[in-house]
Amino acid sequence: MRLWNKNHEKLFFDKSKNFASHEQLFYRTDDGRYVSYWPKGYSGSKSTLQARNSLIGNYTEKWVCDLLNYILQDEGLFVIQQAQIPSIGITHKSPADIVISRENKKVLMPDDVKLIFEVKMSLVWNWQYDEATG
Repeated sequence: MRLWNKNHEKLFFDKSKNFASHEQLFYRTDDGRYVSYWPKGYSGSKSTLQARNSLIGNYTEKWVCDLLNYILQDEGLFVIQQAQIPSIGITHKSPADIVISRENKKVLMPDDVKLIFEVKMSLVWNWQYDEATG
C-alpha cells in the first residue's frame, strides 16, 4: 500500500462528485474561484464549510483504517472505524475515529480495546474546482 499522496486526494474529489456538490467541497473566493483552502494572503470574505470537514474526515479515517489493516497482520486484532466504548464515555454521539480491538464490532468493552486513534488528517494540496470542466 502506498502512503498518502496527491493521487489519493484526486481520488477523494473524483468519488465525492457522486454524492456532494462542489459548494460542499470547496470554498468560493470573492473572484468566483473554488479552492480547497483559503489561499495564503487572501483578504476577501471567508466562511467555514462544516460538511467539507466531515467528508474529508470520513475519507481520511477510512484511508488510515485501510493502512492499519494492511500493516496489522495479527488474526486476533481488528481495526474498527467509528467505534463506541460507552462505559468510558465514547458513545455514538462522539465515537472514536479508529480503534484496534480484540473484537470485530462497533460497540466495545474497555478490555477489548488495545489502541485508540484520533485521525487529524486533511488535504495537503490546494485543489481548485473548474466549473466549466467539472
